[in-house]
Amino acid sequence: MNPDLDKLQPYPFQKLSTLFDGITPASDKSPIRLSIGEPKHPTPDFIHAAMRANLNGLASYPLTRGSDDLREAITNWLTRRFNLPTESLNPARHILPVNGTREALFAFAQTMIDRNKSARVLMPNPFYQIYEGAALLAGAEPEFLNCTAENDFIPDFDAVSEQTWQDCQLLYLCSPGNPTGAVIPESTLQKLIERAIKYNFVIASDECYSEIYQDEKNPPPGLLGAAANMGNTQYKNCMVFHSLSKRSNAPGMRSGFVAGDAELINRFHLFRTYHGCAMSATTQAASTAAWKDETHVQKNREAYREKYSAVHSDVQ
Repeated sequence: MNPDLDKLQPYPFQKLSTLFDGITPASDKSPIRLSIGEPKHPTPDFIHAAMRANLNGLASYPLTRGSDDLREAITNWLTRRFNLPTESLNPARHILPVNGTREALFAFAQTMIDRNKSARVLMPNPFYQIYEGAALLAGAEPEFLNCTAENDFIPDFDAVSEQTWQDCQLLYLCSPGNPTGAVIPESTLQKLIERAIKYNFVIASDECYSEIYQDEKNPPPGLLGAAANMGNTQYKNCMVFHSLSKRSNAPGMRSGFVAGDAELINRFHLFRTYHGCAMSATTQAASTAAWKDETHVQKNREAYREKYSAVHSDVQ
């Protein structure tokens, strides 16, 4: 057995189930699940239709790299959403579909970590447990950067020691952050990119909540946009992770993508050809339709705003 498995903690929802053992909910109340963070808005009908219209894709082995249509749809979305320079992203070189960000965030560490060197993986705290497990099973040491109220729930990156930066091989970011919702400013992202190039580590930016925000005129910045705005249009040492789970209320599709540094994409693609995790052609077709449409995403944000307003008015 892999001895590193013994370093893993039970998954939070497993712990929660244990805590619930022996507790019987009130029969006259409907439970509200506050555990797994599953969106409760319905998946848009046009995504259902695209899935049904492409069921013949189940008869074929899918390509790990994904279809040209899907990668082009993702490229166009990224370019629009983060105001990237036209043609700075090449669909064939900078984009790779994945089965949701969770499996990709884990697998990415297995690709990036060099076990023959001192290896630290930096991550925010509180953290998505996948970051820690990925680091441990890649043979690295997790380094937790506390997100406190004093720092607006963003890690104090300036407090990280020189030696830690030298040992860092991978930095996980999550912006907007879970569970705080804190957004890392673009200026901070750019400083981190400068450090990544100086110390030769990779930034893995988990941006799966990027499309849920209050102000339509002020969407959260992203790592690729920050890189492009500082002239790093090759997106060196930068990788972003996006998903349709929250954006399009489609967690069951297990559909997302990674994008960034073409050299890293190439190595990650090699890993994934052995990993055997290509997205089905049926899911790719439905995902293509989702990334091409922005109307349903705006309606999704409006529904969240209505809920926030209702909660705030009840509290007041």
